[in-house]
Amino acid sequence: MPTPLSPLGNLFQGLEAVRMAYVRVLALEYERPVAIRILGWMLIHAPNGAGQAHLASSIDQCSNTQAIIALGEYYFQYFLKYFRAIANKPTPTPSNHPDPSIDDLRDMIMNSVDQAPTGHSQAKKRALVRDNYRCQLTGTVDTEAYLGSPMVEEQVDANALNVSQTECHHILPQYIGHNITDNPERTANASMIWSIVQIFGGIPQVEVNGPGIHHLRNIMTLRGDIHTAFDRLQVWLEPVDGQDNVYNIGRLRPAICRDLPATVTLTTNTGLPLPDRRYLALQAACAKVVCMSGAAEPIDSILRDAEETKVLSQDGSSVSLLDMLLYGHAPA
Repeated sequence: MPTPLSPLGNLFQGLEAVRMAYVRVLALEYERPVAIRILGWMLIHAPNGAGQAHLASSIDQCSNTQAIIALGEYYFQYFLKYFRAIANKPTPTPSNHPDPSIDDLRDMIMNSVDQAPTGHSQAKKRALVRDNYRCQLTGTVDTEAYLGSPMVEEQVDANALNVSQTECHHILPQYIGHNITDNPERTANASMIWSIVQIFGGIPQVEVNGPGIHHLRNIMTLRGDIHTAFDRLQVWLEPVDGQDNVYNIGRLRPAICRDLPATVTLTTNTGLPLPDRRYLALQAACAKVVCMSGAAEPIDSILRDAEETKVLSQDGSSVSLLDMLLYGHAPA
């Protein structure tokens, strides 16, 4: 839910440029609450020092109040485009070739020299092997694996494990790594998201460009409802300082995926790469900014009504509605 920005107090000790940027933002909080709180919470929850410093510099370069508000609006558009990307993500194309058995496929993956998936289907299969056919956060066993592998069935029955559908989750949206030059709108969306990934998240584009978006460092195996909550930034993993692959689980509301533990350690005995903490830190930062700034509600409203009202029309015909949703009142 929307949360007023924290008082300056002892925030950003030893980071004078960041403190000064935050002071400017804090003074404008009630001019445009959502846009300004996005900037403030981004400074507080930045996943790394470089991203925080870049944002502070961008605020410092703003010559007046309107420029700072415009910067906040820019980042609001980023989050809107992120959610549009998730809402319109393509359905993976099923293969026309029959798969080997689950146990045979595991052996093939473990014996493969090339461990880099080149598409969604390969990423899902490799992640399932890496994660022992389980949701990484709950241990719930994948239904297909349970029904298709005697080894997995034996493990489930011997230990009374839960079974459910699991899905392949891309921590960074998969379409930003695709060649989408034939779609100007999605190209523009991807360009904006890339800027956040690189500048705010500190993640080089080369890592997740093209097939890199399907690398196992960007992939999680999640139970279906948890996958949906991650996509909507309602659940996230916060890296625990000084502990590799250990994360605190955050959520928008306590009742969302209530069965999740407070802390989780991601493990594998396969040698396959685990999710990258930088990617999860960026996703967590974005989730907290959306939640605490109050951006979630206007984004939901825009996406829900986009088809009927053409809120995002390029000719600007519905700009007043967008302004009303973003600012909380009709523009003067």
